[in-house]
Amino acid sequence: MKKTFVLLMAVFLFGTSATFAQKYGHVNANDIFLAMPGADTLQTALQAYQTELETEYNNMYTELQTKYEKFNREAGTMSTAVRQLREKELSDLQERISIFEQSLQELMQQRQIELMTPFQDKILEAIQAVAKENGYAYIFDSKNLLYSDGGDDVSGLVKKKLGIK
Repeated sequence: MKKTFVLLMAVFLFGTSATFAQKYGHVNANDIFLAMPGADTLQTALQAYQTELETEYNNMYTELQTKYEKFNREAGTMSTAVRQLREKELSDLQERISIFEQSLQELMQQRQIELMTPFQDKILEAIQAVAKENGYAYIFDSKNLLYSDGGDDVSGLVKKKLGIK
């Protein structure tokens, strides 16, 4: 019984000391991202995409205005069937514009995710490599930490791993 107790205490103490011996680190992933080659072109690409979407919206809106003006000019001379057809066409175009307006934000977010994912993947791979090479049990993003009393800032190691000076 005494040997079992001593063995359990030894396992407990060894396990506890192993827990306390773990290394913790933190990085500022946003700073690393901004320092990466090509990160500056991401903003340019997003702005170009936004301009493309705005041009598409403006073209649709101009088409609606043109068709609406033509409808108003010719409404008095149209037959009932043609008028109904043109009203339906205007209504459908207005609906397409409304749906497009509603999807603009989602389209921009999808494009941002599409452009950022390769950068995020590289950063994550570098963080994982630095953790393994330097014996870190945990590496946190310092942007999301509410409190930290210790740990190592491994941002420099991650930047080095990515080839960033």
